[in-house]
Amino acid sequence: MPSGKSISFRSHLVTNTMDLIREIELDCSRTSRLIAGIVSRLAAYTEEGVPMTPTVFICNSISELLQRAGVGEYVPLSGDEPLDSAGPKLLKAAAPLCRDNWRIYVERSPNGETCRYGVFCGSSDPSSLTVDEVVLDGFSAGFPIVRVAQSATNKVEVRTNSGHGIEFRFNDDIDVTELDSQAQVMRLAQTISANVGPQAPMFAGFVERLLLSAIKHSHGTLIAVVSSDLDKLPITLQDAVQIGPPVDLYERFKLHLDEGRTAVSVSRLQAAAELVSGFICSDGITVFNSMGRVLGYRAFIRSDVDAPPSSGGARSRAFTAMCQLVGGDLNAAFFRSQDGRTDFRQKAEDAPNE
Repeated sequence: MPSGKSISFRSHLVTNTMDLIREIELDCSRTSRLIAGIVSRLAAYTEEGVPMTPTVFICNSISELLQRAGVGEYVPLSGDEPLDSAGPKLLKAAAPLCRDNWRIYVERSPNGETCRYGVFCGSSDPSSLTVDEVVLDGFSAGFPIVRVAQSATNKVEVRTNSGHGIEFRFNDDIDVTELDSQAQVMRLAQTISANVGPQAPMFAGFVERLLLSAIKHSHGTLIAVVSSDLDKLPITLQDAVQIGPPVDLYERFKLHLDEGRTAVSVSRLQAAAELVSGFICSDGITVFNSMGRVLGYRAFIRSDVDAPPSSGGARSRAFTAMCQLVGGDLNAAFFRSQDGRTDFRQKAEDAPNE
């Protein structure tokens, strides 16, 4: 007689999240079950066929979370709900509201049996640290924070304010010992900011936030960085939409700070960030120089570039060719596939010491 069986990953999700949240003194099986339910849904969450990627924060007090963030507001969307089963209901109610700077919050009750949920946002100033950066910066006894967010389709990261995190992968990728995609984006931002002067660290933080947001919403990304003394594309990348004059992100960033972060300067900087995000989400390679300028987008490698064979799609092959140019025409090359794999190469003298 034919037989069959059903296998669930729920116990694996619950066990791993339980181990993670114990590090922040949150020994609560209900919270672990809530996180497991949210993770499984966020892997490929849609509403009426539209993909949605809301970020969910779990905390003991939304007002205290915003106080720690320094700025922001929140909108409650529920009364008391059973904590461990609230996931489907809160996503249905709040996910469509999470555009731009808005996120979902889950506020646990003191006894850990129920919760309330809603949406909140932080500063709209693109030069400021995000809520994620501020509130996940360090663990304070008695105030645990958990963030759940999709890092790519079928990949969901759970991170706490202890600094530790787990990425759950609902595909056949091999396990890795650490998450390095954000570190690669940080190094890319530092390369783009390398020659802007004393404000390079602050500008690099702004560029990193811009890149992380744009890359998350793209279907795959290729970015090249050329020397600061170039205001035109190198020959190998001249099959592109060339921008003249280049979009000078650093100039707008510096003006924003010099003018005292006014509403006008916020609007100007936000408009530039949105434009650059559009470049990055286009097909082909977006080209920056190390002075924070965008020289072109939709660039393609010339066919006469000698590159070794590469498996994978067109972006993988293009990145392989870009790597051959690093140290020559390019200071750095970055790649992110549609399924979330990333790689970053930079010329040897710019690479950090291991």
